[in-house]
Amino acid sequence: MPASPTYPTRPHRTATHAIPGFISPRKPKQRPINDLTIPELSEKHARNKRILSNPGPSTSVYVQRLSAEQVAIEARLAELVGVEKIQEMLERTTISDDNGMKVDGESEPQAHDDRLEAPVISRRLETKQRILNSYGASIAKDSNVNTFSFEEAARIEKEAHAQDERRRQEAEERKRRRGLPIKGEVLTEKERAARIWAFMNYKPTESDLEDDDDDDKDSDDDDPAAWFDDDQDDGRKGQDIVEPDDHDFSTIIRVDEAHIPRSMLYEPRDDE
Repeated sequence: MPASPTYPTRPHRTATHAIPGFISPRKPKQRPINDLTIPELSEKHARNKRILSNPGPSTSVYVQRLSAEQVAIEARLAELVGVEKIQEMLERTTISDDNGMKVDGESEPQAHDDRLEAPVISRRLETKQRILNSYGASIAKDSNVNTFSFEEAARIEKEAHAQDERRRQEAEERKRRRGLPIKGEVLTEKERAARIWAFMNYKPTESDLEDDDDDDKDSDDDDPAAWFDDDQDDGRKGQDIVEPDDHDFSTIIRVDEAHIPRSMLYEPRDDE
């Protein structure tokens, strides 16, 4: 009896959770490694480790991709764990005026997680640790600021006040020798006559002339009208006017009137 012919069977499809008549939902998109937290990175690292240790069939491309992913996860874990450690050290840091910066002792070691391997400390973490260690030394060096004490500031203020008072007394003495009135001074009739007589007969000395020059400079500084010197008071602003010379060049330069063209505005002389 001949064997019955065999027919190709339809391949069996895996059951999906899609509703009949609707498109099946898309697969969840993998998040970047930089966006994952430490627990998520630990779980992903352990899952990839189990897949790589499984002797089942797998393509070389898939193995290479998982190996590269493991390296990236370990680097990210090293960075996150190092940053958290530095933040914990900064939180335990106390700063005082006498002893600079103090860092509390390290906390008790946490329970070891078998899913994670000991990450390699990166160069960035080593640099951050060196900066943290040298932070206290730099604070201690920069704490010495040049400041004045109260006694020194009072002494400087007294010296400035005494110098101003000495200048005021010298100015009043010069006015008194010349017979000039002093502000706020009230004189009797006899004193006023004596002051006028001294003013009329006063003869200045060389030191007085030098004092006059100083007073003129001070008065110019006090006068607001002398603050802005205008070197062009003739009304011609922004121009360097060159005045003509006073020499008469009529004997050197002459105009030949015979070559001057006639016009309606030209009035001939009487001899023409």
